Amino acid sequence: MAKIFPILLLISIGLILPDFLFAQNSDHGGIGSLSLSTDLGRSWDAKLEQELRLNQNFRTLDRSLTSIGVDYTIIKKLLKASLDYNFIYQRQNEYYEIRHRSSVALASQLSIGSFDLELRTKGQATWRDESRGDYQFNPKYVWRNKLECAYSIFGSPFKPFLSGEIFCPLNSENGFYMDGYRVIIGGKYKLSKHTALEVFLRYDQDIQQTNPQNIMYGGIGWNYKL
Repeated sequence: MAKIFPILLLISIGLILPDFLFAQNSDHGGIGSLSLSTDLGRSWDAKLEQELRLNQNFRTLDRSLTSIGVDYTIIKKLLKASLDYNFIYQRQNEYYEIRHRSSVALASQLSIGSFDLELRTKGQATWRDESRGDYQFNPKYVWRNKLECAYSIFGSPFKPFLSGEIFCPLNSENGFYMDGYRVIIGGKYKLSKHTALEVFLRYDQDIQQTNPQNIMYGGIGWNYKL
């Protein structure tokens, strides 16, 4: 079983690199985030997060996102639901606009030996600024599905993970289809009882679009659990 994770890692790298190296619309960027989480009791948890995202080879602030959300554990260590609200300051062409996003998700978790698997399905709605652009569909509804595999190294505070996610717009001129996917390779390092650090590489790829783009992000996140 311990050999499965590096095999999955090599397969993911093999899928990412050809598209990224030879695509014409490639970019590099960075993501940094700070988050606070706390246990509210009675199966409830809350989280507050601030994220900044750069693109155009780290030269441009692409997005600022402030997120607040709650999780509810339906079945301990097996099933949970979440509800989130995001306040977004997003670059759109040569200007910035304010967007609001809400989402609801359901995640199923399963531990097999040293492996932790999580399957998450999420529905999100994003309201965009009509004064900044002519949006045919507003809000924009998207259905997202993500599978993550993490590996616990015995006696180590470091936990590597690998995830893949697909994006399907629900209200577009082309109807329901898959228009992009995301692959993340990274690791979480537990610094103390309350503090954890996460580092990752994230690859976003557009598909079935007029001018498909891809971008490779390097990211780091810090979390403090109250």
